[in-house]
Amino acid sequence: MELARKRGIAAVAITDHDTMEGTAEALAHGREQNVEVISGVEISAQHDDIAMHILGYGLDHQDPALQKSLAVLQDARKVRNKGIISKLNNLGMDIDLEELTRHNVGQLGRPHIAKLLQKKGVVNSINQAFFLYLRRNGPAYVESYKFPAAEAISIIRNAGGLAFLAHPACIDSSLKSLPGLLHDLKNLGLDGLELYYPNHSTKTYKILKKIGEEEGLLFSGGSDFHGDIRKDVPLGGSAKSGYVPYDFWLRLLSALKSAKTDTMETL
Repeated sequence: MELARKRGIAAVAITDHDTMEGTAEALAHGREQNVEVISGVEISAQHDDIAMHILGYGLDHQDPALQKSLAVLQDARKVRNKGIISKLNNLGMDIDLEELTRHNVGQLGRPHIAKLLQKKGVVNSINQAFFLYLRRNGPAYVESYKFPAAEAISIIRNAGGLAFLAHPACIDSSLKSLPGLLHDLKNLGLDGLELYYPNHSTKTYKILKKIGEEEGLLFSGGSDFHGDIRKDVPLGGSAKSGYVPYDFWLRLLSALKSAKTDTMETL
């Protein structure tokens, strides 16, 4: 939150994978730093064999059903990490789970394993660790557990949040399949898509914006900031990746307010 204030960011959501730890602290500290904060999460999902990430904004982070669902993903993540480490051991690398957890906190995954490989001198960089070992179909890759997209969206909405598709162009860089995918997801309850993202070019942005508007979706933006794991990716984006308009935030808040009003009227 202090970094967000220093970088002139007016509003922010922390969307960690499969966890909402730190949400209460972020909300409280955001008020101290005069930064508007909303709860968030990123859930691994799949639809018609297409892997994706579904972002949740404005959820009740204490919702029991939500926490139960996240626990399923957290347990699966631990099993996956063990599988990756086992494959690295078979490749002759001296690395173990205790060492990984000793150097990190929170939900651990491939970036943390890559960082450990760099620390031990196995690779020169985190990117090299992914390229040589951890990328999809790499020698140490292990598939992650995913919820069906319909279930991921329901988990978010049932906890009072809005569901957005994360970094759409990472799913299909040609963007040819995205209109159909977004239409399907909209019918499943999707509320919006992540329009701003470091890997989205100006051309990609324009195409995604047009598709989103045709489906009546909201927009958000993410910088994919991972702290010192990716030092070249700044919090809040850069001039190259584009800064998310404050209007997106206002529309998101308005939609959350309307959703909560509709829920109260239904009750």
